[in-house]
Amino acid sequence: MSYPKRSLRVLFTSIAIGFSAMPIAFAQHQSQDKPEPPKIIRKSGGVLQGSAIKRVEPDYPPLAKAARVSGSVVVEVTIDEEGKVFAARAISGHPLLKDAAVGAAREWTFSQTMLTGVPVRVIGTITFNFSLDYKREIKSARNELAAKPNSAQLHYELADLLRSDSQYDESLAEFNQALALDPRHVEAFIGLATLYQSTGRFDESIDTARRGLELGPAPGYAEMLNLLLGETYLRQDRNQEALESFKQAVAAKSDSIAGHYQLGLTYLKLGDKQSAYAEYSILKDMGTQMAEALNRALEKDN
Repeated sequence: MSYPKRSLRVLFTSIAIGFSAMPIAFAQHQSQDKPEPPKIIRKSGGVLQGSAIKRVEPDYPPLAKAARVSGSVVVEVTIDEEGKVFAARAISGHPLLKDAAVGAAREWTFSQTMLTGVPVRVIGTITFNFSLDYKREIKSARNELAAKPNSAQLHYELADLLRSDSQYDESLAEFNQALALDPRHVEAFIGLATLYQSTGRFDESIDTARRGLELGPAPGYAEMLNLLLGETYLRQDRNQEALESFKQAVAAKSDSIAGHYQLGLTYLKLGDKQSAYAEYSILKDMGTQMAEALNRALEKDN
């Protein structure tokens, strides 16, 4: 059987169109099978915090309290479909407060957020406020001490609160009383050295910190005492001695954020930028906000 040429052209054109449409249809079928990426929406801070079903308040960092640092820290969080925080970063606030705020934010959980009946991810912010109002705490500490006047620990706790509230004379008396009751109370040595440092009595601060270190190994305290020594040396422009103290702080606690930060700053003071950048890299690998603070110091020095 023969076909007219026009009919043959129509037939071949139809077949060609059919074949050319097949990849499109196949691709459309594949795209329908491919799961869509999870949707994510943004909520305002107030709305997000209102949906929290578990809240964790940050501990006040000892270094921030000693330095009388207060204020707000805003943490941006990303929450999965189940309401759990899987990413958090501080977007504002003092460097000494940021890590504590981020750590607390990671522990929050939220009710699920639904969009057309499907759970979605959420981005929003949590604001943490760090306040230094010690009046009520001091009153409570005095009441406890009245019931147990021979407790070195209670004298120390009252002394530390008084120091933080700038009541230095009363604080000094309470620290000395704590050490009179317990000459090996290492926390009292730390508090007393901090008090002397904050009031400009640097030689007494150094002597007190050294006496604390002479007590021997004390888990967690060698870092703090060496940090105090280093900071006091820096205030006297004794940079090389400060460097050695910060090295000892890091030797006592290898993941000491304050130790690596202060080492970086001290190396920078001594003109050793290579070592300062090495400390920045360590802080960055640790994922701490103090890396940003040290990096700003490095950029400012360039």
